[in-house]
Amino acid sequence: MISLKHLIIFLAFFSLPEVANAVSRSWYQKAHIGGDARHRATAFSIGNKGYYGGGHINSGTAVTYQDYWEYDPATNSWTQIADFGGGLRYHSSAFTIGNTAYVGCGENGSHSYTNDWWKYVPEVNTWFPIEDLPAIERRGGTAFAIDGIGYYGTGQSDAGYRVDFFSYDPETDSWTELAEFPGTARSASVSFTDGSKGYVGTGHMIGLALSDFYEYDPATNTWTAKASVGGSIRQDAMAFAIDGHGYIGTGNDNLGNDFRDIWEYDFAADTWTQIGDFGGAKRRYATTFVIDDIAYLAGGTDGTNFKDFWAYAPTVSVEETYLQEMQMPLYPNPSTDIITISAQAPPLLQNQLSVVITDIAGKTILETTVTGSKLQLYKSDFGKGIYFLNVLCNGEIFNTQKFVFN
Repeated sequence: MISLKHLIIFLAFFSLPEVANAVSRSWYQKAHIGGDARHRATAFSIGNKGYYGGGHINSGTAVTYQDYWEYDPATNSWTQIADFGGGLRYHSSAFTIGNTAYVGCGENGSHSYTNDWWKYVPEVNTWFPIEDLPAIERRGGTAFAIDGIGYYGTGQSDAGYRVDFFSYDPETDSWTELAEFPGTARSASVSFTDGSKGYVGTGHMIGLALSDFYEYDPATNTWTAKASVGGSIRQDAMAFAIDGHGYIGTGNDNLGNDFRDIWEYDFAADTWTQIGDFGGAKRRYATTFVIDDIAYLAGGTDGTNFKDFWAYAPTVSVEETYLQEMQMPLYPNPSTDIITISAQAPPLLQNQLSVVITDIAGKTILETTVTGSKLQLYKSDFGKGIYFLNVLCNGEIFNTQKFVFN
């Protein structure tokens, strides 16, 4: 190993980031959604990416959107993709089958209901038309997918609220009418699945929000009434399923009260349990998607439109939270003389962070504890070559970077 005669350490202590309470999952705010703040948008996920778009604002000047955005959780960033193929649209519905998303119905920029459906293929960043829903045009329906088949129904049409339900087979590009939804005709209900059955509930009819909840079994094409959703009657809510449970929350009642409470559904016991509130402000018309068993919530309104974006993810310790946010840039890299490593170790992690530098053959060249804000490495100690900086916490590597002395 080289000597430490050239190792320079400057101590720099600071406060730790604020961390959520030690519960199984917590809400973490992420990068704001791309585009304008809005509500009644549509969201879905494909693989390890999330998608969000459409929607409208109707306070002051009314605007309807057709832009769509892709979210990458690895970089916590949004990228604009192709506009929705059907044009301006809000209060549409979506489901995902394999590597393709299906979006349809809703209200367009001319304030007309629609029944067209489109599929989005991310590999070519293109929307393609599919078979129209063989039923009256509508907005505010609900959708889910099970075993390669999409399901869509309910909603609001020019002829009133709907109870009809349909399945879509992408192999034949065809819709099939199913048993009607057994509850009151409604719009703005929510849904999720347990993998084999679909669940639909809440929403509104004329002048009344609802809390009833139903299970759909595609094997028998039958609906079964289940326990009503906990808390208040609710419309314009959001829902998702993770960890083997379903979740419904936010939304509002028919008296103008917005919510931020969240209720967890136990599929086996048919029971609802209130859990911790949503991490952001009370709202209605937010939308969600799930990536790798992490739920994400975007947008919505309480009269003012939101563009904040949240992840409902496993709670991590203070140390893990710090390590997730910690960066140790090397500069300049490559170098002909000195490379500086920016490193900050808070008091809580003193003597827990260490640096191990190896050469390209894996031989350890330097090993030291990180106690300050800066490490400086000299070519005269290392020699010309390619090296790897490994940062460890309690002996486990959490970050590896390559650096070069020319």
